[in-house]
Amino acid sequence: MNLSQLRFACAVARAGSFTAAAAECCVTQPTLSNAIAQLEQELGVRLFERTTRRVGLTAHGEKLLPAMEEVLRAQQSLTRQARELLGPARETIRIGTSPLVRPALLGRIVEPFRVAHPDVDVVLSEMNMSDLYRLLDETQFDVVIGVAGQQRGTWTTATLYREPLLYVPRGGPSMERSSVEGVRLSDISDETFVMVPDTCGLARATRELFRAHRRKLIEYSGEAMSYQVLQDWALLGIAAAILPRSSITTSDVALPIVDKAGQPAMIEFEAAWRRDDVREGAWQTFREHLMSAAVEAVPGAR
Repeated sequence: MNLSQLRFACAVARAGSFTAAAAECCVTQPTLSNAIAQLEQELGVRLFERTTRRVGLTAHGEKLLPAMEEVLRAQQSLTRQARELLGPARETIRIGTSPLVRPALLGRIVEPFRVAHPDVDVVLSEMNMSDLYRLLDETQFDVVIGVAGQQRGTWTTATLYREPLLYVPRGGPSMERSSVEGVRLSDISDETFVMVPDTCGLARATRELFRAHRRKLIEYSGEAMSYQVLQDWALLGIAAAILPRSSITTSDVALPIVDKAGQPAMIEFEAAWRRDDVREGAWQTFREHLMSAAVEAVPGAR
């Protein structure tokens, strides 16, 4: 077993695709596939289910993924500590993010700070929301970026952006998109919805949306492992789906969800950090960035 095999496996889990993971890791797909096959052989379990349409983690893969990510974080920490022994320590901002935060939007939040402060290392880690807040409390992260209102704790928060929630009908839209400005939750509350596991914040936000409108959410008995699969299953007619606009890959398959007044249903994203973390220097500057410039950096921010 080597670190490259673990890195490749984590990349496939993130991307849901061997092709995309190989491009991310700058290797050929056969190289990546062979490395993961060797890892699976050594571990004695299959990590991924491969079909013609998607790649998803097996039950064993779901349980082993956090351990693989922990090994890679330990390697990064060891490397960083070794660098610090050889030269002046650079200040580091450690950011944990939910998988629901789209990379392009995250870049528009983080990149202005990186450009303005090239002497500060900004380290990103993506993982489940419950792990993010646990590691925030354990001071392993300086800040967590994810869906607002998911956790309660002694944290300070700053709203980063909001985006509409869209409805993907079972089998796709049945009418011309141009003739539909949106669907009311009351009109779709009898539908069955396919969900992802309650790890990224989307499932909880969807359930809260139905509770806020005093509607019962009917959930499909199976679960999808990615946002792309949510959309694909809805279009296949398995069940309907609800996704943020940035997670919709084909814009003409989804419809906005609106309330009685015609206002769109929104999902809100925030940054959270420990209230007792009053360090100065780069961390203070980054906090100020999150409280102001970051909100303006993303279209649709309040």
